[in-house]
Amino acid sequence: MDERKENAAGNKPGARHQIGSILLASADPTALRAWYERAFDMHSDPDGFLPFGTVDLLITARDGVAPMNPEPGRVIINIHVQDAQATAAHLSAIGATWLAKLEYRRPDEAWFGTVIDSDGNYVQIIELTEAYWAARRLRHKQARLSVLEVASAATRLPAQDLDRARRFYADKLGLLPVESRPGGLRYECGAGGFVLFESSGRPSGEHTQMAWQVEDLESVVAELRNRGVVFDEYDMPGLRTINSVAEVAGNYPSHGGVGERAAWFHDSEGNLLAVGEALGA
Repeated sequence: MDERKENAAGNKPGARHQIGSILLASADPTALRAWYERAFDMHSDPDGFLPFGTVDLLITARDGVAPMNPEPGRVIINIHVQDAQATAAHLSAIGATWLAKLEYRRPDEAWFGTVIDSDGNYVQIIELTEAYWAARRLRHKQARLSVLEVASAATRLPAQDLDRARRFYADKLGLLPVESRPGGLRYECGAGGFVLFESSGRPSGEHTQMAWQVEDLESVVAELRNRGVVFDEYDMPGLRTINSVAEVAGNYPSHGGVGERAAWFHDSEGNLLAVGEALGA
């Protein structure tokens, strides 16, 4: 059973209890059964069951039921279809009464429409799109993640003089804080962000504490140099810069490269920062 059939029917492999069928009582089961056969182009079996995937619909006579359902909103029959627009066109062609016209609901990433059967029951037509299944997989994945895997992360950089650091990041890097509080400045950059916080501690400045991934390293280095940024030069085994830029072997597959070109500089507080560009294969 594929994921769509499994989830559309509400069935799960190995489930202890499963809904085998739904019984729909009627004062005129023959007419009601005929409505469903015509609406969904199907035929009931000799026992009166209509085949809807793994859960069949049984329409039968019951004592004491009204000719029309007095509370149709209490139980709604959801029918999942492959082409909601084609199904809706067919239902309209046979004269079905619409409670809610078919529409695409953006938050749910699915098509929904509700018709009223001949006994007054609500029947909801649903088409779940690829976007729905992708969002569902993500929700289920997140439910299995650790509390930190779904949390956002941000870099923290110490600054002995927060005002001096603010001026450096504004004048030399062209960055302004989006928010401030006593002892802290918060910055946003593309998909990430960082915070400068007032601290009496001093960074070692011997390892990269934060880096920006850019598409054109040469132009970024040139612009920052024009602003007054002084780039570091290195000449050691495994790391040698030429005009402040070094090539580094290895990169993450998601960055789309097999290596990286990078340049490093220190901010006003001694934090070692970098800009890098992925090297293609």
